[in-house]
Amino acid sequence: MPERIEVATPATTAGAVVPVAPTSQQPAPPLSGGMSRAGTEPLISSKPPAKRLLTDLGVLGVAVVWGSTYVAMQWSGQFISVPSFLFLRFAIGALTITALSFKVWRGLTREEVSLGVLFGCLLFGILFLETAGVRYTLASNAGFLISLSVMLVPLIERFALRVRISAGVYPVTVLSLMGCALLTLDHGFSVRSGDLIILAAAVIRATQIVLFGSRAKGREVSLLRVTAVELWVVALGGLVLSLGRPVRSWHEVISLPGDAWLVVVYLAVACTAFAFLTQLHAARVSSPTRVGLVLSTEPFFAAVFAVMLLDEHLGPVQLIGGGLVLASAYLGRWVEARRPPAARGSAG
Repeated sequence: MPERIEVATPATTAGAVVPVAPTSQQPAPPLSGGMSRAGTEPLISSKPPAKRLLTDLGVLGVAVVWGSTYVAMQWSGQFISVPSFLFLRFAIGALTITALSFKVWRGLTREEVSLGVLFGCLLFGILFLETAGVRYTLASNAGFLISLSVMLVPLIERFALRVRISAGVYPVTVLSLMGCALLTLDHGFSVRSGDLIILAAAVIRATQIVLFGSRAKGREVSLLRVTAVELWVVALGGLVLSLGRPVRSWHEVISLPGDAWLVVVYLAVACTAFAFLTQLHAARVSSPTRVGLVLSTEPFFAAVFAVMLLDEHLGPVQLIGGGLVLASAYLGRWVEARRPPAARGSAG
């Protein structure tokens, strides 16, 4: 039967849409029959350790390919504009997921379409900013800065929705801001324009997570169908903007080098379709905290790929800043995981 949830929040990355729970920002494990409800504790998987290890390796693979997306997006910027790039990447990715789950589409509901369109528009904004921003900053910086959305989610919940959050969130937030400052101010007090664009994407991403959690709460929707609709919306958004300059966009597509096409297909299939399906499987056999900790290594792999493939140099200040951001992401997930379920979602 198709995967169905009552609360799931799509945390976007440069790679894809990640099905996550509103509080932990990671995949919500389904209850019996593929259902998941707000406020339920993560189930302890009965899978053998060997199978859980394979699941962890699959999720680690997702973190690796997502880490590579920043380098891939920056490199592709020399051949194609942002709208045309988004159209090609997400049209192929959406087509792949749709083809692999064609039978599931028979149950598509109006509510799923409305959610998919709404959050697909937000996703388009996030990805547009990420794709544009990484062209004007270091790929390693982009990987670290976008992870700040992890810490922004509980703050938005607290000040916008009046949801109680753990006291430990505040010092961890300060830690992440210190890391952000060290990353963006590595050349004195001049900030790269790309860093600011990536930070804007992180804010929208965190807002999307919070909105999805509040809009989808108590509703029974298919995570697979909602996400596929979102991907089609992103592809459509790229197409619409590309048609604003049809001659240039058409020339970009037909003159795209073969290796650039390979990169686009890689981003569409590996970083979107594979990543999403792996996340969906991990939601069945693992816990949100376990999956979240593995995925938190994404900025590390972004830095590794940037150094290896783009010859980027990370000075001591940036290394410390990136380490602080990465540590805050880990600590933030740990703090949320220790919060009593009754405290999640309560106002005060």
